[in-house]
Amino acid sequence: MTEAPMDGIECPACGHENISGADTCEECGATLVVDQTEDRETAALQSSLLRLGPRHPESVDLTATLADVIGKLQKRNVGCVLVTGHGEELVGIFTERDVLYRVAGLIDRAASIPVESLMTPKPSTLRPSDPISHALHLMAVHGFRHIPLIDDDGRPVGVVSLRDIIRFMSQGVAVA
Repeated sequence: MTEAPMDGIECPACGHENISGADTCEECGATLVVDQTEDRETAALQSSLLRLGPRHPESVDLTATLADVIGKLQKRNVGCVLVTGHGEELVGIFTERDVLYRVAGLIDRAASIPVESLMTPKPSTLRPSDPISHALHLMAVHGFRHIPLIDDDGRPVGVVSLRDIIRFMSQGVAVA
């Protein structure tokens, strides 16, 4: 006579079959309780960047002046402006940090300084379909606060910020 399979839970540490509902493995003592908060956080980080509702990017042409760019940062209340080339492809990014660290002493000549001379060229980018975890990784490793999103032709289609990710995670984990 064959033994009926046990309806239980397998220990992830030792593989022992335990009675369903057990909190610890009777073989090795490992916990069998799955932290559902951690699972929700992991799932949220694997979500597409589209889940963040990326903002439409504020952009300027490569020939824009420093005054134009600072004006756009202020008027639109954004933390970065994307710089595009002649084919509207992304060629650089200019952030509020650039204003703080690169513009000191130049403000009286802002109308004549091209943004090209102060922007960060060839910024790291992602696609809207990339997971949130990729953006978070770039931000953590390189100290970025903004990641441009581009299409297959290299044209900007959005921007995600660290603030967007924090807002999403705090809402997503609490709601889930």
